[in-house]
Amino acid sequence: MTANADELTRPESLPLDFSTMVKTARHVVDSGARVPEKDLETTTLLMRGYLGLLIPELEGRLGLLGEAARASAEAGIGEARRRLDAGPGPLGPGRHAYNLARSVIALCTHLGHGQERVDTERAEPWTPPRGTTVEMVPAGRFWDAVRVRSHIGERVIQRLGANSGAVIEDWKGAVFYWLVPPGTTDAWTLPASLVLPLSVATFVAVPPVSYTGKQERLRWIVPLTETCYLTDPELLYDALTAEISSAAGPEATS
Repeated sequence: MTANADELTRPESLPLDFSTMVKTARHVVDSGARVPEKDLETTTLLMRGYLGLLIPELEGRLGLLGEAARASAEAGIGEARRRLDAGPGPLGPGRHAYNLARSVIALCTHLGHGQERVDTERAEPWTPPRGTTVEMVPAGRFWDAVRVRSHIGERVIQRLGANSGAVIEDWKGAVFYWLVPPGTTDAWTLPASLVLPLSVATFVAVPPVSYTGKQERLRWIVPLTETCYLTDPELLYDALTAEISSAAGPEATS
């Protein structure tokens, strides 16, 4: 059956403007949960409207994704729905708008849009260790690090699949480290006993890029390469939230 002109011009049948969605949501995220009070209501309604379009769009494409990508996308959808249902709550309307915007970016990224900033805009050029010496590298300049307990981190690697950037494993400390653009974890609300963002005034022990073998105490469990470096913070946050909720219930991420 051929659609008539009225059907083709209904909002739900028009192509989504991912560029505008990502740009607008990035502006909210860059505000660091400090959207001006006069703009809060409009911003929140806009983010909710975007999610109302993005969620069914992504759900309709789940069958086209591979297993790992589908699991990651489903986690993003679940987190977006949770944020929509939760409302401002004790975190306040500014943080609520911020979290909604983060879900907008995550869903756009799952749909193949919005990830171009992750690798370049916020991070200074960095040369990783290439000899045989572990280096103490300051977080907050080239990247921020996200330290995750191993029992959660192992499942997050599987959930992210090809969406994960490089990951350091410290098997003695039983932790993993993801690298994300500086300043992108400032408003995270995950239990510090499981997930600890590291930024300015902290250091991370970074192994040489060749340290990938299981015999190394400190190694790249997901190797660092030119095409595998920083992880999209929105996708990482959603994957962490999903795994922590799965392990200990939704209240564990509040």
